[in-house]
Amino acid sequence: MLSKFSVKKPLTIIVSAILVSILGFISFSKMTTDLLPSMDLPYVIVMTTYPGASPEKVELSVTKPLEQALATTSGIKEINSISRENSSMIMLEFEQGINMDSIIIEMNSKLDMVKGQLGDEIGTPMFMKMNPDMMPIMVASVDYNGKNVKDLSEYVSNEVIPQFERIEGVASVSGTGLVEESIKVQLNESKINEINNKVLATVDSSLAEAQAKLDQGKKQIAESKKLLEKETQLKTEELVEGSLAIQDGKLKLEDALENLPKTKEELTSQKEQLIKQKEVLDKLIEFFNGLNIPVSDEMKAFLNKISAGIDAIDKAIASINEKTPDLEKQLENLVETQKQIEVGKLTLTRELTKASIALDNAEAELNKAYEEFEKSRDEAYKKAGIGSAITKDTISKILMAENFSMPAGYLVEGDEQILVKVGDAFTSLDELENLVLFNVPVDNVGNIKLKDIAKVEMVDNSSDMYAKINGNDGVILAFQKQSTSSTAEVSDKVNEKIEQLKEKDSSLHITPLQDQGVYINIVISSVLNNLVLGGLLAVVILFVFLRNIKPTIIIALSIPISLLFAVAMMYFSGVTMNVISLAGLALGVGMLVDNSIVVIENIYRLRNEGMGIKKAAVQGASQVAGAIVASTLTTICVFLPIVFTDGLSRQLFTDMGLTIAYSLIASLIVALTLVPTISSKVLTNIDEKEHGLFDKFVNFYEGLLRKALRYKWVVLGAVAILLVISFIGVMVKGMILMPEMDSLQISVTMSMEKDTPQSDLREMSNKVIERITEIDDVETVGAMESGTGSSMGGQSKSISYYVLLNEDKKATSKELSKEIAEKTKDLNCELKINSSTMDMSALGGSGVEVKIKGDNLDTLKSMAKDIAGILESVEGTKEIQNGLDESSMETKITVDKNKAMEHGLTVAQVYQDIAFAIKSESNSTTLNLNSKEYPVVLVNDDEKSLTKEKLNNYEITSTINGEEKKIKLTDIAVISEEESLSSINRENQVRNISVKAGVDSDHNVGLVSDDVEKKLSTYNVPEGYTVEMGGEKESMDSTYTDLVSMLLLAIVFIYAIMVAQFQSFLSPFIVLFTIPLAFTGGLLALLLTGFNLSMIAMLGFLVLAGVVVNNGIVFVDYVNQLRLEGVDKKEALIIAGRTRIRPILMTALTTILGLSTLAMGIGMGSDMIQPMAIVTIGGLTYATILTLFVVPIIYDILHKKELKPIEVE
Repeated sequence: MLSKFSVKKPLTIIVSAILVSILGFISFSKMTTDLLPSMDLPYVIVMTTYPGASPEKVELSVTKPLEQALATTSGIKEINSISRENSSMIMLEFEQGINMDSIIIEMNSKLDMVKGQLGDEIGTPMFMKMNPDMMPIMVASVDYNGKNVKDLSEYVSNEVIPQFERIEGVASVSGTGLVEESIKVQLNESKINEINNKVLATVDSSLAEAQAKLDQGKKQIAESKKLLEKETQLKTEELVEGSLAIQDGKLKLEDALENLPKTKEELTSQKEQLIKQKEVLDKLIEFFNGLNIPVSDEMKAFLNKISAGIDAIDKAIASINEKTPDLEKQLENLVETQKQIEVGKLTLTRELTKASIALDNAEAELNKAYEEFEKSRDEAYKKAGIGSAITKDTISKILMAENFSMPAGYLVEGDEQILVKVGDAFTSLDELENLVLFNVPVDNVGNIKLKDIAKVEMVDNSSDMYAKINGNDGVILAFQKQSTSSTAEVSDKVNEKIEQLKEKDSSLHITPLQDQGVYINIVISSVLNNLVLGGLLAVVILFVFLRNIKPTIIIALSIPISLLFAVAMMYFSGVTMNVISLAGLALGVGMLVDNSIVVIENIYRLRNEGMGIKKAAVQGASQVAGAIVASTLTTICVFLPIVFTDGLSRQLFTDMGLTIAYSLIASLIVALTLVPTISSKVLTNIDEKEHGLFDKFVNFYEGLLRKALRYKWVVLGAVAILLVISFIGVMVKGMILMPEMDSLQISVTMSMEKDTPQSDLREMSNKVIERITEIDDVETVGAMESGTGSSMGGQSKSISYYVLLNEDKKATSKELSKEIAEKTKDLNCELKINSSTMDMSALGGSGVEVKIKGDNLDTLKSMAKDIAGILESVEGTKEIQNGLDESSMETKITVDKNKAMEHGLTVAQVYQDIAFAIKSESNSTTLNLNSKEYPVVLVNDDEKSLTKEKLNNYEITSTINGEEKKIKLTDIAVISEEESLSSINRENQVRNISVKAGVDSDHNVGLVSDDVEKKLSTYNVPEGYTVEMGGEKESMDSTYTDLVSMLLLAIVFIYAIMVAQFQSFLSPFIVLFTIPLAFTGGLLALLLTGFNLSMIAMLGFLVLAGVVVNNGIVFVDYVNQLRLEGVDKKEALIIAGRTRIRPILMTALTTILGLSTLAMGIGMGSDMIQPMAIVTIGGLTYATILTLFVVPIIYDILHKKELKPIEVE
């Protein structure tokens, strides 16, 4: 129907072809060119800062809460995180095709729910969608004759970078190695102390008088106390003496009063005795007188003594009687006096106590006054002393507040509005230095200016910068393009600007070190050249077979028209011009002519049979329309299963599938419309050419076919054995993810031990540059330092190099990489060399990787060391990394909570104190000088900065009951050194450590990974922990699983299409036997050429599945037609073989030759898709040959019944 319309209305078809061609040209001119297809990566990165926190603290306080909140996000597939010092990074992978904008909104809402749980010191989480455009499209070096690094940096920043940023399509230009200037304000502790001493001296003099009065009062109270004590002692002594005297008198009186009765009694007794004696004597004298015995004088004298004694006793008794009342009175008086003394003593004691209490109160009041005075004096010292007031934070706030200028609003005067602006920013260093910070009303002090307490100077970081271009100082620029711009176009514009700048100033040298655009242009040009060359070869083959220029021209015309038609469809469906899509076109260019060959060959045959040209054109196309539609659909349908895959396979193969589909659909439309139209006008007079040589070949084929039909099982057995052998051979050789690509750039990373001084690192780097530049094919070597410093920590000791090669280099980049390694092997450093900086290996892991998952870090570390030993024992591994190489020594301060609390401190307070002390510098504000912004950086005095050595003697200020005191850190904490991971990795909320190893060039990464996996199977994994393969092995398993699934599904689709075509379940089954034949050919081709099975090679097998059945369809379809016409089965097989051998060989050879230049790897970039071309050529060659033998054999075995036409009543 379509062919009939085309022949009847030729001008419509021709005009349509012209319009399609014009549309194709316009589309081609507007298509963006990139290295790889546009990839919508379903990844989001969440970055969160936590200043001063260790990896463990970041994991606990930031990463885990955020992971738990984000884990329930719609469409989430996997969560990976890295907790480093000061920051957390979480990468979330989502299902393909999900709306990432709505995901970001959902993530925001989930994070809002947990932000309140995050500490104030934790920064706000930031989102970043992953995009391939995040990588720079170009890296260039800049140097200038006669300019040092500082002058060069200023020139590049002011003159060069703005020129590039104005280019359309350039998103940003960032510089590495640029010297940055800043204003450094370094506090001077000696100056601060000098001013402080003056202030305190004034305060001392004002407080001296008050202290003197308090001292005088204290002295008076002391003297009063002494006087009171003396008087108390004196009075007490007097009272005691009086009391003792009275007591003595009292005792004597009491003794006297007690002895008087006794004396009186004794005297009375004596008197009585004397009276008795007198009576005796009187009687005796009376007796003597009576006797007239003279009384002797002695007796008279004795009698007189007795009488005198009696008188004396009487007198004594009388005296006693008289004295007793007096003594009693005296005793009463003494008792009364004693009472009065006791009362006096109590009174004296009371009064003395009152006086003592009064003096004690006075002394207490004085002591209180002293305390108040001392407190007031300390407070006065604090307020007057400027030492505590001058800190980085205080000065920073003052500078920010003073460096202020802001519109306050408008004043309205009538109809006029006048802007009111408050403040004025600093305009000079002199103004900054003379800024008044404090005003102290003290003689010889007054206003304290910034220059009085700090050194203000302009500084730069030139000593920290290291960037070399062929050994000379330079600057590295990185260019990023806008996401909607073409990489090649932006690169061309940047290169054009580079040439303009170099022409303008001959002293300026700008050298692209890495240029995706140039590389893309080279690769695409190479692929396009191969495409054109392949098309020309296909046309040559057609002429050889047809030996007629007219049908050859018709088919040759169908190639560009089909290509332009396909390009137009590519443009409108958003497919970019990249290596993958061009590979599809290159693959399609050989198949573009297949449909046209079948149609033109059938028209040619009918015309030779004598049929009229118009009828032959219409019927020739109509007869084969069903077959070519089916064959086209089988080729297209192999890419249909892509929709059921995800990840790398889907991202890469979609463009190729669409490109092949567009080219085949275009070729089908052209074959059914344009070919009949042109044939009806051109093939009017045809003389059948003799094909003597080809006829002999057909006769030879017929003989072989008859023998094959006779020895069916021998042929099938040989084919099966060859399939098994080829498969085993390829598997033994091993698999890889992606083939390596030759490149004009090599990336090198040089690293040294962590304790290597920076000067030694740079000296070694200069030696590496010198060695690399000695290599003939090396054009430029750019180097830059990739280490960054951190407070109280180490510094990454590594240098990155961009090695630019000559375009006409004699050796491959891989060979040159080996030469670099050989040249530098005697240097005391480690070099990591990547010879393919522009290939797709970055899309998957590289080398061998083993992931260890679990919770306890110590267990993970132990397992990592064990598994590193296992990897080391596997042959072929190199550069073993146990995941602990990035660990570093850290100073750990373990605070004793109980001891700290005794001093009124918490662990958090200790942390804040130490963190503040460690932070030696901070940005304050900016200063605009000569239209350039300079950051103002405040720095502590070196003496005040906390260092590792000072940590043991560091003191923390604590406050208890309002009293401040200094506590030594070591009194409340233990300071220790221990090894810590520089980062903690987590996968799906479980900790993991990756042990990695490179694979040397003599071994296959797939086979080495298999050996590692076998050894790991015997490793005793602790309960709760898992060990699994990652890296390239994981990527290969995932990708190959997708490809095998696609292949199986594609075979099902192919079978379904053939069932619809043949209206039979058996005939399609026969055709399917060509697929393993094609696989055998592809596998043999890989073995013969030395290539490994890769993802690109697998793509060749996928294409083969759809292409190779075309010949089987044509063959079986014709056999069925012959049998329906009554021809015997075996004879029909022979006739079909003789008749269809020419179109089968023609279509196969055009496809093979179309891919031949790619298979030979001619031109840069073709080596990436070379395995696919080799597999396709090998598979088509082998399958084409055996299709002519195996399909007839299978047909003969399976088709037992006679075919009958389906009759419809």
